[in-house]
Amino acid sequence: MNASNHVFIVDDSPVVRERLAHLISDLPDTEIIGQSDIAFEAINSIRRTKPSVVVLDISMPGGSGIYVLESIKRERPAPTVIMLTNFAHDQYRQKCFQMGADYFFDKSTEFEKVIDVLRQRSANSRPSAPPASQP
Repeated sequence: MNASNHVFIVDDSPVVRERLAHLISDLPDTEIIGQSDIAFEAINSIRRTKPSVVVLDISMPGGSGIYVLESIKRERPAPTVIMLTNFAHDQYRQKCFQMGADYFFDKSTEFEKVIDVLRQRSANSRPSAPPASQP
């Protein structure tokens, strides 16, 4: 499979990583290429695997997701970053967007939106069908 979405999941909750992995595994053209629960390990793994999309939590051991965000957005090409957090307060949302986040979702109410974004990215990357020939 030549996936258009290579996804790396960064969250300190095994339950959240497992749920995301399960939902993502059902998507066409999407492949999980790594997971991490510690900030500095995530940065190193993301630099090594070069995912097209990172799903990132704010709170985790070994540093914050905001630090991870700032670090990986310096990479070229920079991955699309989807923040998925329980810290969905305006100050965090603003800070994440300032640091380059592409999306910011509340883990408790907008979890499924991550899947919607990945599904949309897959749809946009597929070649369009050739026009129907005229009789």
